Amino acid sequence: MKKYVLLSLTFLTLNLSFAQQDKQLTHWMFDQMSFNPAATGFNGYCGTLIYRNQWDRVERAPNTAVFNVQGNLPQQNLGVGLSFTNDAIGFQRNNTLMANVAYHLKTGYGVLSTGLGLGFVNAGFSPTWIPPQTPAEFDPNIPLANAGTAMDMNFGLYWHGDSHPYYIGLSTTHLLPPSLSSINYLVRRHYYVLGGYNIDLSNHIDAKATLKPSMLIKADGSTATVDVNVLGDFWLNTSSFLWGMVSYRLQDAISLGVGYAFSPKADPSKNMLKIGYSFDIMTNELNLYGRGTHELMVSFCHFPDPPVIGRHGNPFILEL
Repeated sequence: MKKYVLLSLTFLTLNLSFAQQDKQLTHWMFDQMSFNPAATGFNGYCGTLIYRNQWDRVERAPNTAVFNVQGNLPQQNLGVGLSFTNDAIGFQRNNTLMANVAYHLKTGYGVLSTGLGLGFVNAGFSPTWIPPQTPAEFDPNIPLANAGTAMDMNFGLYWHGDSHPYYIGLSTTHLLPPSLSSINYLVRRHYYVLGGYNIDLSNHIDAKATLKPSMLIKADGSTATVDVNVLGDFWLNTSSFLWGMVSYRLQDAISLGVGYAFSPKADPSKNMLKIGYSFDIMTNELNLYGRGTHELMVSFCHFPDPPVIGRHGNPFILEL
């Protein structure tokens, strides 16, 4: 049975190598800048770590680790960040390192952000073959371990409303599709559309709570994935809250998530630590073999005091 599962996974891996090459995350709302650089550095200084163990108990199933740091430079109207991703599936390993910068143009209705990401993509294959039981050497046509590296570029637009807490974004990763000629591998361009809205429930229930519906569409020109998500924050006191999350990813999984956030110094306006866990219930054929997908997220944000605006006066004029 394991051989059939591995064969099926290998077939899926080959299809994914030329289709949805970008990572898949349930906690994507905490990692928007890695696929839309315009979402970089909107508030404070944050570091986020996400680990995903996909298709649990399926041999050589995908495993993904993401780490990003970002910060806001309000005096320059800039957001800056650095994102690293390690994505493994079967014999394949993909690594990306991307430096992001976003310019935040403030208007009377919200903030329009334009972002650019520049970095590197590395793809490698480390196959493990079972040799034939003959004295002959390996077939020279059988590929061995190999890897390649190329420059990469992302681009995005992002709008965040002021009077109404909503956001929308358009972006593309691998804007100039990297070609890793040393391993005959082409990274395809991907397109993203995201949107979300924050609904304050405090006026309807006797507690501080926020409902956050959102949606993410990812496509590569031949296939597409649609992720619909509803996240709710429920404050326990003035410095901590719990959240619950329900997601549906078209033809892939239904996800359930929980999380806890608190301020180590009991002041959420200064800092906030978030810890989350989600479990994906697979709705595709791999549900017959695996036990779902586990994902962990840890994020810490520090919010510095707003910059002091200097005041200059004329010493010859008496100010009251």
